[in-house]
This record gives sequence, structure tokens and C-alpha cells, in this order.
Amino acid sequence: MDRYICCNIYNLSMGAILKRKTSFRRFLIKFFLLLPLFCAQFTLFAADLYQTQYSLGDTTDKINFRDLIISGDLNKKNLFWPYLNQSANKHSFDFTYHHRYQKGPSFKFKYNEVKFAYAQTFKDKYRLSLTTGLYHFDERKPGKSSANIRLEGQLEALLPYNITGVFKLGRGPAINEIFLTGVGFQNIESTKAAAVLTKQLFKEKVALRVDVRRHHLREGVEQTFFDGEIMAALMKYPHWIRIGFGYHTLDYNKNSNSYWSPLDFYSFGPRIDLSFLFREVVQLYFGGNYSWFEENETFSGDGYYMRTGIKYGIREDFMVDLAYERNESIQNNNSWIGKSVILAGNYFF
Repeated sequence: MDRYICCNIYNLSMGAILKRKTSFRRFLIKFFLLLPLFCAQFTLFAADLYQTQYSLGDTTDKINFRDLIISGDLNKKNLFWPYLNQSANKHSFDFTYHHRYQKGPSFKFKYNEVKFAYAQTFKDKYRLSLTTGLYHFDERKPGKSSANIRLEGQLEALLPYNITGVFKLGRGPAINEIFLTGVGFQNIESTKAAAVLTKQLFKEKVALRVDVRRHHLREGVEQTFFDGEIMAALMKYPHWIRIGFGYHTLDYNKNSNSYWSPLDFYSFGPRIDLSFLFREVVQLYFGGNYSWFEENETFSGDGYYMRTGIKYGIREDFMVDLAYERNESIQNNNSWIGKSVILAGNYFF
């Protein structure tokens, strides 16, 4: 059993506090040098929405990271949960900068990416977006680097019978394999296809969601991902309580020497989602799941994932979000823990 797996591998959080002051100074210098470029971007294109997220944390096997994401969006639109003040324009533009520093006992790397996206809305039922970007992976140990291009397409759709769908196709960095294990840049790329369908039942009191993904990585490795859940709403706005059950599988056609790649892995268990709103501006929330898992019909165990936090502000104006994530898997009385703290904010202009 791999120590990185728990209830939902893609919710796994790891993180780090950078110890060397000189590296932190260099990061600050680069950040403030890039800041005028970001401001120029937002000024020229009058971005409607600014978003920033910073996170850090660690794991029990001494893997650490810090992560920074800055983005600006002109004519921000949400097809499934519209903003009250979102633009009537059918098109939107997006700019994102992503920086990550991660290190472990035998590796150290920096990941930087700049990407642009254009989206067009059709008949208020379909939203097609195209994303292109350049990412750079600098592996300080053993001393390698690589740069490549991201190219992705996504279609969001309001389908008949109260079904929403998100369909993706593209080529870009294999984020999860890189960030979970610090894998070398030779495994950074992946070609992927994904579909997420959500069906509302019983007057939107029950939601059925299915997430299917297929990734092709280097070394001829094929990954198949499935996650399904059914959630029932016991309470709705302004306070939300949803409980349900989930089932998750992750399979590879062959093992890789660089990262965890089980031939047959599955997990299942209860899930919960809570949210309480006070005075229209303070939101306390908690989400998580507990699961039992088995790998290759040999290893088994249990674990959990949780995220809890507090939000202050209004979604359509200004909002700050402070959260804590924790992921733990247990097998044969051995425990692996990953945890992180996230500070995020958004501002409509």
C-alpha cells in the first residue's frame, strides 16, 4: 500500500515552510519584479475578478511545499452557479501565474507556469474554453530542468434532465505525479481526457456525481481514474448539510519506477459536507470523507480526508478564505499524514 493514498488521492495536500532565508528572499524579489506585469495585465484588460491563493504544509515523510497562484479574469462567468453581478458578455479572458517550491529528502524543485484562457458562452447553456500556457520545471537535485507548453480545451454544459457536464481534453503537466512524489521532469507531461457529470434528483435534494478521467503519461503508462458519489441535502441555504457515500478507483496499466502507480486500487466510504452562514458574510465549513481501501488485492487499510475553514466576505465582492487540510492513511499500524494551511482571497473589480 502506498503511503500517499487515502480517501481521495487528488485531494491530498502536502506542503512546506522554506527554511533557507536566502531562497525566500530570491522568491520575494522575483514576485515583486513580476507584480508590475500582473498589474499591467489587469489594467490593460480590466479584469473583473482577481484571485490569489497561498498554501504551505508538510508530510510525515519530510516532503514540504509552498504554493502560490495569482489570477485575473475579465468578464468572469460561472455557468453552473452564476455570479449575481457577472458580465452579460458572452466571452471572457483569464490569466494565471502558478509558482510551487517543493523538497524532500532526496529532491528539490521549483515549478512555474503562466497560462492564458479564452472562453465563449453559447445560448447560456454551453461554455467552451481554450487554455494555453508555458510551464517550467527546475529540478535542483540532481540538477535538471524542462520547459513545455500546455494546451487544453474544456466544455461546460447544462444538459437535459437536470444534468450538468464538464468535458476536458488536452496536454499538460502531470501535476499529481509530480507534486505527490517529486518525480523528475522526464515524467512531467500527460495527455488527458476527462468527463464529470452531475445529476440532481428529487427536487435537487439528492445529487449523483460521476468523474471519469484517462491519462497517458510517458514511459507508456496509462492511468484510469473514477470517482462517484451520491449526496443527500439535509439542509439548504443559508446552512448546508450534505451526507452521502463515495466510491473511488485508480488503476495503471503498468507500474512506474518514478511514482506510485497501482495496477488495481479502490476505496469507498461515507462523505460529508457542512456549511453555516452567519450575518451573510461569515461562513464556517467542513468537508471530508472516511474510506476503506485495497490495493492489488493484497494491501488494505483505512483513512480519511478533511478540509475545514472560515470565509469572510461576499462572493460577488470581496472574500477571504482561511482553511486547514489533513489527509491520513493507515495500514498495519503505520500512519502517513499530509497537512497544509491555505489562505485565499478574491476581489471583484
